[in-house]
Amino acid sequence: MRKISLIPARLYQRYRSLFDRLLPALGMAGLFTLTAQATGAFSPEWIMFIAAGVLIAGLVAPAAGYVLFILALALPLFSISIYVAALALAVLILPSFFLTRHIAAVVLVLAAPVLSRYRIALMIPFLAGIWWGEWGGVLVGLGSASWLKLLAGMCGAAPDLAQLSGQPLAADSLIARFREANSLQTLLWSVEPLVSDPQVLLLHILQILAWGLAGYGVGLVRHRIDGMQRPGVGLLAAVSAGLLGFGIGGVGAPAALGLADVSAVHLSFLAECAWNGVCALGLYAAYRSLARPAVSPAPGRASARRRSARPSPRLDPAPAVRPQPRDEEQVDIIMLDLD
Repeated sequence: MRKISLIPARLYQRYRSLFDRLLPALGMAGLFTLTAQATGAFSPEWIMFIAAGVLIAGLVAPAAGYVLFILALALPLFSISIYVAALALAVLILPSFFLTRHIAAVVLVLAAPVLSRYRIALMIPFLAGIWWGEWGGVLVGLGSASWLKLLAGMCGAAPDLAQLSGQPLAADSLIARFREANSLQTLLWSVEPLVSDPQVLLLHILQILAWGLAGYGVGLVRHRIDGMQRPGVGLLAAVSAGLLGFGIGGVGAPAALGLADVSAVHLSFLAECAWNGVCALGLYAAYRSLARPAVSPAPGRASARRRSARPSPRLDPAPAVRPQPRDEEQVDIIMLDLD
């Protein structure tokens, strides 16, 4: 039985680029809104106006929307500290030179702290591996884990990815702490929670590598899904590969090195990884069903039987000319001679 998409083929082919730009544009508008509300740099009316402009620009041209998104974040970041703004803008401007085709991946990395609050940040390596392959999964996984740890440390929270999920990050603490800091203090205080102890630093490195390994495992299996007869089995295998990456880097390696104990916290972390993997699987399945162009359903057996029962018109064959024997030809000739 042939599958039917939820979107007609002509409509999807016409608005395909708009569908692909919608989530990054919504992400940039949402991130600006949250940042502006946390810092109080704009009034609610201006926040709505600028967020609408970022959304429209992201739908029209993702690169232009990303540039407008960076410009819109400049004032909220400067309201915290000029040094925080300089560091943040330098990091945000860098992808605009060589990642203009991957704005969605950049937005997904930036959204990691917001998703972590709702316990869905662990979906990021799964989605990155499914959408952008193994190296895309590695880069997005490493970037999102590093950014989540860095922001958690700046907000005064423990940057342990196994325990960070579900905790709201206090932006007020970050603003109050870094507002009076100079350039050197801003740089040192940003990385201090991660490098305070060699063993703690090694634990953070292993947890960051776990996210990259999970994205790599998912992307490695993803390339073989299209050639499978049952893509659902391949997606389950991809999620299992991602869980293996989380288990090895986030729980197994730290426990083997004596950096962490395999406790109920880590078991709940693995359970949350599995739940996020299933959610990522559902999102990708929904995306595939929407992205598949619509086709007409296969004809039924009755109609096919009726078409086969109809007599096909035949052309009358040309009358065959039967050759006469030689004897008859000779008789006719003789009779003519007699006459």
